[in-house]
Amino acid sequence: METKLFGDKKLTISPLSKKDFKFAKEFLDFINSLIEEDAKILINKKINLKEEAEFLEKGVKSIQNKKKVYLIAKDGNKVVANTSIELGVYKRNHIGRFAIGIRNGYRGIGLGTYLMQEIMKLAKKELSPNLKIFQLEAFENNKPAIALYKKMGFKIVGKIPKQIQYKGKLIAEYIMIKNI
Repeated sequence: METKLFGDKKLTISPLSKKDFKFAKEFLDFINSLIEEDAKILINKKINLKEEAEFLEKGVKSIQNKKKVYLIAKDGNKVVANTSIELGVYKRNHIGRFAIGIRNGYRGIGLGTYLMQEIMKLAKKELSPNLKIFQLEAFENNKPAIALYKKMGFKIVGKIPKQIQYKGKLIAEYIMIKNI
Protein backbone atom coordinates (compact mmCIF):
# COMPACT_ATOMS: atom_id res chain seq x y z
CA MET A 1 0.00 0.00 0.00
CA GLU A 2 1.23 3.49 -0.79
CA THR A 3 -0.13 7.01 -0.50
CA LYS A 4 0.45 9.49 -3.31
CA LEU A 5 -0.63 13.00 -4.20
CA PHE A 6 -2.54 13.56 -7.43
CA GLY A 7 -3.15 17.28 -7.73
CA ASP A 8 -4.65 18.19 -4.36
CA LYS A 9 -5.93 14.68 -3.70
CA LYS A 10 -4.11 12.31 -1.35
CA LEU A 11 -4.92 8.78 -2.50
CA THR A 12 -4.00 5.34 -1.23
CA ILE A 13 -3.13 2.72 -3.85
CA SER A 14 -3.21 -0.95 -2.84
CA PRO A 15 -3.76 -4.41 -4.31
CA LEU A 16 -7.14 -6.06 -3.84
CA SER A 17 -7.11 -8.53 -0.96
CA LYS A 18 -9.50 -10.43 1.34
CA LYS A 19 -9.46 -7.52 3.80
CA ASP A 20 -11.31 -5.49 1.14
CA PHE A 21 -14.39 -7.70 1.49
CA LYS A 22 -15.46 -5.53 4.42
CA PHE A 23 -15.50 -2.55 2.00
CA ALA A 24 -17.88 -4.21 -0.48
CA LYS A 25 -20.34 -1.34 0.01
CA GLU A 26 -17.67 1.22 -0.99
CA PHE A 27 -16.82 -0.84 -4.10
CA LEU A 28 -20.52 -1.02 -4.91
CA ASP A 29 -20.84 2.75 -4.55
CA PHE A 30 -17.88 3.18 -6.92
CA ILE A 31 -19.15 0.95 -9.72
CA ASN A 32 -22.70 2.27 -9.42
CA SER A 33 -21.39 5.86 -9.61
CA LEU A 34 -19.82 4.99 -12.99
CA ILE A 35 -23.09 3.42 -14.14
CA GLU A 36 -25.12 6.46 -12.97
CA GLU A 37 -22.96 8.86 -14.97
CA ASP A 38 -23.18 6.51 -18.00
CA ALA A 39 -19.39 6.27 -18.10
CA LYS A 40 -17.83 4.53 -21.08
CA ILE A 41 -17.74 1.08 -19.48
CA LEU A 42 -19.65 -2.03 -20.52
CA ILE A 43 -21.78 -2.39 -17.39
CA ASN A 44 -25.02 -0.48 -17.88
CA LYS A 45 -27.24 -1.52 -14.99
CA LYS A 46 -26.66 -1.03 -11.29
CA ILE A 47 -25.53 -4.04 -9.36
CA ASN A 48 -26.41 -5.04 -5.82
CA LEU A 49 -24.25 -5.74 -2.78
CA LYS A 50 -24.42 -9.52 -3.21
CA GLU A 51 -23.20 -9.28 -6.82
CA GLU A 52 -20.36 -6.95 -5.81
CA ALA A 53 -19.29 -9.22 -2.96
CA GLU A 54 -19.24 -12.20 -5.36
CA PHE A 55 -17.18 -10.17 -7.85
CA LEU A 56 -14.63 -9.27 -5.16
CA GLU A 57 -14.40 -12.86 -3.93
CA LYS A 58 -13.87 -14.15 -7.48
CA GLY A 59 -11.22 -11.47 -8.05
CA VAL A 60 -9.26 -12.45 -4.95
CA LYS A 61 -9.35 -16.12 -5.99
CA SER A 62 -7.99 -15.18 -9.44
CA ILE A 63 -5.22 -13.15 -7.77
CA GLN A 64 -4.32 -16.07 -5.50
CA ASN A 65 -4.19 -18.35 -8.57
CA LYS A 66 -1.81 -15.91 -10.32
CA LYS A 67 -4.37 -15.27 -13.08
CA LYS A 68 -5.12 -11.62 -12.23
CA VAL A 69 -3.60 -8.50 -10.73
CA TYR A 70 -5.85 -5.76 -9.33
CA LEU A 71 -5.19 -2.32 -7.84
CA ILE A 72 -7.54 0.02 -5.99
CA ALA A 73 -7.24 3.75 -5.42
CA LYS A 74 -9.04 5.19 -2.38
CA ASP A 75 -9.62 8.67 -1.06
CA GLY A 76 -10.05 7.79 2.60
CA ASN A 77 -12.49 4.87 2.46
CA LYS A 78 -14.03 6.08 -0.81
CA VAL A 79 -13.04 3.90 -3.78
CA VAL A 80 -12.16 6.29 -6.62
CA ALA A 81 -10.50 3.99 -9.16
CA ASN A 82 -9.62 0.41 -9.93
CA THR A 83 -7.58 -1.36 -12.56
CA SER A 84 -6.85 -4.96 -13.36
CA ILE A 85 -5.14 -7.26 -15.81
CA GLU A 86 -6.43 -10.80 -16.14
CA LEU A 87 -4.78 -13.59 -18.09
CA GLY A 88 -6.75 -15.24 -20.84
CA VAL A 89 -7.24 -19.00 -20.90
CA TYR A 90 -6.17 -21.85 -23.14
CA LYS A 91 -4.61 -20.59 -26.36
CA ARG A 92 -5.04 -17.01 -25.11
CA ASN A 93 -3.20 -17.56 -21.84
CA HIS A 94 -0.45 -15.16 -22.98
CA ILE A 95 -2.86 -12.21 -23.23
CA GLY A 96 -3.51 -9.92 -20.27
CA ARG A 97 -6.91 -8.23 -20.54
CA PHE A 98 -6.61 -4.71 -19.16
CA ALA A 99 -9.44 -2.78 -17.47
CA ILE A 100 -9.61 0.54 -15.64
CA GLY A 101 -12.32 2.72 -14.14
CA ILE A 102 -11.90 6.14 -12.56
CA ARG A 103 -14.62 8.01 -10.68
CA ASN A 104 -15.74 11.39 -12.00
CA GLY A 105 -13.73 14.14 -10.25
CA TYR A 106 -10.55 12.03 -10.22
CA ARG A 107 -9.85 12.00 -13.96
CA GLY A 108 -7.25 14.20 -15.63
CA ILE A 109 -4.97 14.37 -12.56
CA GLY A 110 -2.44 11.70 -13.56
CA LEU A 111 -4.15 8.86 -11.70
CA GLY A 112 -4.88 6.85 -14.86
CA THR A 113 -1.28 7.07 -16.07
CA TYR A 114 0.05 6.04 -12.68
CA LEU A 115 -2.37 3.12 -12.29
CA MET A 116 -1.60 1.84 -15.79
CA GLN A 117 2.15 1.94 -15.16
CA GLU A 118 1.78 0.16 -11.83
CA ILE A 119 -0.66 -2.53 -12.97
CA MET A 120 1.48 -3.39 -16.00
CA LYS A 121 4.59 -3.67 -13.79
CA LEU A 122 2.67 -5.86 -11.36
CA ALA A 123 1.30 -8.04 -14.18
CA LYS A 124 4.79 -8.61 -15.64
CA LYS A 125 5.99 -9.68 -12.19
CA GLU A 126 3.01 -11.75 -11.02
CA LEU A 127 1.54 -13.20 -14.24
CA SER A 128 4.81 -14.35 -15.81
CA PRO A 129 6.04 -16.32 -17.70
CA ASN A 130 2.99 -16.58 -19.98
CA LEU A 131 2.18 -12.88 -20.35
CA LYS A 132 3.22 -11.59 -23.80
CA ILE A 133 0.55 -9.04 -24.78
CA PHE A 134 -1.67 -6.50 -23.02
CA GLN A 135 -5.07 -6.06 -24.67
CA LEU A 136 -7.96 -3.70 -24.06
CA GLU A 137 -11.12 -2.49 -25.71
CA ALA A 138 -12.20 1.15 -25.88
CA PHE A 139 -15.33 2.96 -27.03
CA GLU A 140 -14.38 4.84 -30.21
CA ASN A 141 -15.71 8.10 -28.71
CA ASN A 142 -13.66 7.82 -25.51
CA LYS A 143 -10.98 10.25 -26.69
CA PRO A 144 -9.29 10.87 -23.28
CA ALA A 145 -8.92 7.13 -22.61
CA ILE A 146 -7.65 6.38 -26.12
CA ALA A 147 -5.08 9.19 -25.78
CA LEU A 148 -3.93 7.70 -22.45
CA TYR A 149 -3.68 4.20 -23.91
CA LYS A 150 -1.65 5.45 -26.87
CA LYS A 151 0.62 7.39 -24.50
CA MET A 152 1.18 4.12 -22.61
CA GLY A 153 2.24 2.35 -25.83
CA PHE A 154 -1.00 0.68 -26.92
CA LYS A 155 -1.81 0.60 -30.63
CA ILE A 156 -5.21 0.28 -32.29
CA VAL A 157 -5.21 -3.04 -34.16
CA GLY A 158 -8.90 -3.35 -34.91
CA LYS A 159 -12.20 -1.55 -35.03
CA ILE A 160 -15.51 -3.38 -34.70
CA PRO A 161 -18.34 -1.23 -36.10
CA LYS A 162 -21.61 -0.91 -34.18
CA GLN A 163 -20.27 -3.03 -31.32
CA ILE A 164 -21.39 -0.93 -28.34
CA GLN A 165 -24.80 0.49 -27.44
CA TYR A 166 -24.16 3.92 -25.94
CA LYS A 167 -26.77 6.62 -25.35
CA GLY A 168 -29.17 5.13 -27.88
CA LYS A 169 -26.63 4.73 -30.66
CA LEU A 170 -24.44 1.91 -31.89
CA ILE A 171 -20.78 2.93 -31.86
CA ALA A 172 -17.54 1.21 -32.81
CA GLU A 173 -15.17 -0.42 -30.36
CA TYR A 174 -11.41 -0.29 -30.78
CA ILE A 175 -9.21 -3.26 -29.96
CA MET A 176 -5.83 -2.07 -28.69
CA ILE A 177 -2.73 -4.06 -27.80
CA LYS A 178 0.73 -3.53 -26.37
CA ASN A 179 3.42 -6.16 -26.80
CA ILE A 180 5.67 -6.87 -23.83
